Amino acid sequence: MTRPMVVITGASEGIGRAFAQLYAARGRDLLLIARRPEPLARLSDELMTAHAVRVETLAQDVTAPDAPAAMDAALAAAGAYCDLLVNNAGIGLSGAFHDLPMSEIERLLAINTAAPSRLMHHVLPGMRARGRGGIINLASLGGFAPGPYQAAYYASRAYVLSLSEAVAAEVASDGVRITAVAPGPVRTRFHDKMDADRDFYRWLIPSLAPETVARWAITAHNFGVRVVVPGLLNNILALCLRLMPHRISVLIQGFLFYPRNR
Repeated sequence: MTRPMVVITGASEGIGRAFAQLYAARGRDLLLIARRPEPLARLSDELMTAHAVRVETLAQDVTAPDAPAAMDAALAAAGAYCDLLVNNAGIGLSGAFHDLPMSEIERLLAINTAAPSRLMHHVLPGMRARGRGGIINLASLGGFAPGPYQAAYYASRAYVLSLSEAVAAEVASDGVRITAVAPGPVRTRFHDKMDADRDFYRWLIPSLAPETVARWAITAHNFGVRVVVPGLLNNILALCLRLMPHRISVLIQGFLFYPRNR
């Protein structure tokens, strides 16, 4: 397995697609993973036409127990190994916790916490043995404080932030870099999918382009930064969330995320 590849989950749209475009422009070979094969095929053709890179695709649910094995099989078929893993796949949930179906909460936890944990745990031994490698985990600005009416989503992002920082410290001497990315709102279909596009925070906090988020993440990872918050305003908000007592931040966020016009 001689070809280093960047493996990106949730690669068919949004931030994942932006990661794929930026890494392809940097001459990196890619393995793109998402559930739907058609968008992956279109993106693969687009990237290989525009750049002199190899792009493999894998239509795979990252929450499936066999996802790591399927990833390994796709890499082996390409004569490649995972040099950089971008855990980008994720979903959100909006509404009062007690009103949400438990099946949806469990699905969120499977995608946002279990899947990135499983893939991280799977690729780290190889990276440590090679003495090089990296992982970029998508978290959220919301991971810095509890978020009423998006409680499970915010908790899942707090988990990703904590896990990333802790494991980054554990493997720092092994030549492996881990970066957690904590963006605020991004101009994708993410908020619409979770039925939160009309909530007050969407009007108050400016949204970044997915390419901006990916560019901040790649730059920070290259410099060995363990947590990056894309955007100047979002960095100010992150600092406020870190310093503000939760009794106050929860009240503010409860107002911002309260479901309106549903």
